[in-house]
Amino acid sequence: MFAAIASGNPLQLSTEVPNSNGLQHTIVLSSTKPKSYSHITLFILPNVTFPQEFLATVYFKLNPAEDFKLFGYLGNEKPSAIFKVKLPQANVGNGVTANPSDGLGEIDMEDDVMTDDLNGANANHNISQLIIGISIEPRNDATAKLEQWKAEQAALSSSAGAGAMVLSKNSVQILTAGALAKQYPVVTQELAAKIVQHAYNYLTGFVDAQGNVSIKRFDTWWEKFRVRLQNDATFLDEVTKD
Repeated sequence: MFAAIASGNPLQLSTEVPNSNGLQHTIVLSSTKPKSYSHITLFILPNVTFPQEFLATVYFKLNPAEDFKLFGYLGNEKPSAIFKVKLPQANVGNGVTANPSDGLGEIDMEDDVMTDDLNGANANHNISQLIIGISIEPRNDATAKLEQWKAEQAALSSSAGAGAMVLSKNSVQILTAGALAKQYPVVTQELAAKIVQHAYNYLTGFVDAQGNVSIKRFDTWWEKFRVRLQNDATFLDEVTKD
């Protein structure tokens, strides 16, 4: 369904992830030539009819033990993309070479500069373990995920330099609710207020004569809220005080 070409290497086809019903694919660029960076073209195969209501989100990682990191998407309106992948600094001084498993260094989306720097100290590095993950998701879900990713990258690029998305073990990783609140306090407060207001709006319809609401009503609200949040989280933008 998908294919990728690392500059100077043969085309490699995607493989479906078992038990994903064809919704997840991977491409392992196992024969890339050693270099400090490489341009990678990823595209939907010409004979594939990609459904308009879906997008294919694109992820990268350098080591099977790492987590995939989001970097873009493919779809009917964008059947191909070019990525310029830079490894972490290969020569860190005193003859010490950085470990590729430290994570992707930089990746520029749809970079038009097709210049390979194969001479110099970094030429002995390679990206032979680079793994591309592709997830076919409903368009609304994928769009929301991509918008969040763009906002996070904009915050990172403001300190790292325009045009570069720096990813490493030192990058900000939001793994808990507390980390989210610390990194984005204003947005977190706004989100919490929206959730509370949504619950309030729903539960006020079930207040009894004593001003109480059955806990079962709260459980019902929570189950409905979780399903709706999973299907289309943008509904929270429409939550207002009644």
